[in-house]
Amino acid sequence: MEISLSTDIDRISREELARLFELAPLGKKRDPKKLEMAFRNSLLKVFAFDGKKLVGAGRVLSCGVWRAAIYDAAVLPEYQGRGIGRAIIRHLVDTANVEVIMLYAAPGKEEFYERFGFRKMTTAMAITPSEDEARERRLIE
Repeated sequence: MEISLSTDIDRISREELARLFELAPLGKKRDPKKLEMAFRNSLLKVFAFDGKKLVGAGRVLSCGVWRAAIYDAAVLPEYQGRGIGRAIIRHLVDTANVEVIMLYAAPGKEEFYERFGFRKMTTAMAITPSEDEARERRLIE
């Protein structure tokens, strides 16, 4: 297995990207058009490939000066534990070039991100479409 990273979103289809997130699994099924738009609108993006197969992805929203936020870091389950997630996060952190990088993580994955120096914030807050669902998924208190 030789994994390569690419920042070229045109190498993949929106359906392939949506399938990655569905299988990862990162919450409910994502609309392929909206997911592609989110990646295209992000300042930084990176994709991991095993040959031509998309096996991971991640993106960063940022002002490019002071703050950045990592969203949607995902790796196919059968490829997890092989260093692909580490490579994606390391690429995004190293490329962001800002003072503070925040991270939106799936519940239960905090320990993985702590290895990169991420720490839980005490002041982060969110407005969600469904507070009950967000509480059930442990996204808000």
